[in-house]
Amino acid sequence: MVKIKIDGIEYEVDEKKNLISAAKDAGVDIPFFCYHPKLSVVGMCRMCLIEIEGIPRLQVACNTKVTEGLSIVTKSDRVKEAREGTMEFLLANHPLDCPVCDKAGECQLQDNSFKEGKGNSRFTLEKRNIPQEEIGSNLIINHNRCIVCYRCVRFEEEMVGESNLGLFERGYHSIIGLAKEEPINHNYQGALADICPVGALLNHKTLFKSRVWWYKSEESVCPGCSTGCKTYTNVRDNKMFRYMPRIDEEKDQYFLCDKGRFDVDWLNTNRLFSFYKDGEASKSATVLDEISEKISRSKKIAVIGGAHESDQNLKSIKESLSKLGVAFVTEARVSSEQYKEPEQVDFLYTSDKRPNTKGAVDAGFVSAEGIDSIRSAASKGEFDLVFVIKEKSSEILAGVPSESIVILETNLTEDATKAKYSVPIKAYSEQTGSFTNKKGWSQNFNKSMEAPKGLSSSAEIFSLLEKKTLELRSNPREAAVGNR
Repeated sequence: MVKIKIDGIEYEVDEKKNLISAAKDAGVDIPFFCYHPKLSVVGMCRMCLIEIEGIPRLQVACNTKVTEGLSIVTKSDRVKEAREGTMEFLLANHPLDCPVCDKAGECQLQDNSFKEGKGNSRFTLEKRNIPQEEIGSNLIINHNRCIVCYRCVRFEEEMVGESNLGLFERGYHSIIGLAKEEPINHNYQGALADICPVGALLNHKTLFKSRVWWYKSEESVCPGCSTGCKTYTNVRDNKMFRYMPRIDEEKDQYFLCDKGRFDVDWLNTNRLFSFYKDGEASKSATVLDEISEKISRSKKIAVIGGAHESDQNLKSIKESLSKLGVAFVTEARVSSEQYKEPEQVDFLYTSDKRPNTKGAVDAGFVSAEGIDSIRSAASKGEFDLVFVIKEKSSEILAGVPSESIVILETNLTEDATKAKYSVPIKAYSEQTGSFTNKKGWSQNFNKSMEAPKGLSSSAEIFSLLEKKTLELRSNPREAAVGNR
């Protein structure tokens, strides 16, 4: 830590941080466009101009090293005039189309224009007009809105490891465009739209879907893989529209991959809301009573899956199982990727597609034998009941009689219609809890959607089965009469 002065006030800041980030930690916002804490510094936008004591000319904050005794001024008339000039220059050719731009409401150009701009323009010539282009499988570029901050080019080269974009022409004619003939097809097209400080880069999947101020947002965690990227959920009319990255500088989390960002359809459509018995919709009382009766007569049961469930649900399920008085085995690791350290598919996405494998291991929701041994035992009929929590039973339990399978699912899958019993459960977004990622970080997520009335979590289902099973054992005759 070092001591610096900002506008005459002394602060203690981290000397390893960029001056913009260090000032933000001290509660002082320095406006910028091209700067990003994870990208190289280029100083292209000239928005972060400041005065440095002892230096006659204005300097860019993004390229100023934090050192002991540094003294800067961020609010002088000279700095204000320079920023107003920068904004006027950037807005000279920028179209006034905020009402139809998807970035409206979360646009740095809007924010900086209100805080640092003049409110009027001296530009009287015709603004340039370049047709927008499709430059990716899920990415378009509106050249008229581009301020040539170079963020997108740097992000691809430095984070994704590809060079699809480049800066072409000079001066008035400068544009960001494709440097190759093939369109962009990597896993970070959503991140490119995010990192664009204006509405130049946009995604087809979210284009014109909703205004950002209509969303209800909650802090959450991406359920797409074991990386556990922090997110904000964007929900409207109780439907998930998108995830947005939740920046955590201390844990080096800034971005979100497309596989996690756009995987929202399963939360909005084809949900399993009915209890199923023998492939037909049934009553909850009928299904739960029959499962409880089978448990009460069982010698051994298995619970497979659970790596999609929260730490809290796994702990509760195991507690309920231990009270049943039946021998049981649990195994959340159902794929080979879960038995080893997750491999990086790219700089964020991993080979383990489940968000809480590490949490399941830490909670003891795994077995010494492993899934292959459990599968073999199940095919031989050694388990009276096999519960499968949000996994593909047809792949995991191939050859196991469906009569012994109970599926707990959020969606109406083919497996749910083929099992003896299927039980609907809440999605993670309809609960509050935590996932433990591959690094062992336990990260909380808040409830962001309202579950349909009567829908239970996986933990609540096992708690209910525990209660019903114990009632059967304590008074089988009364329970039988009550079940009619």
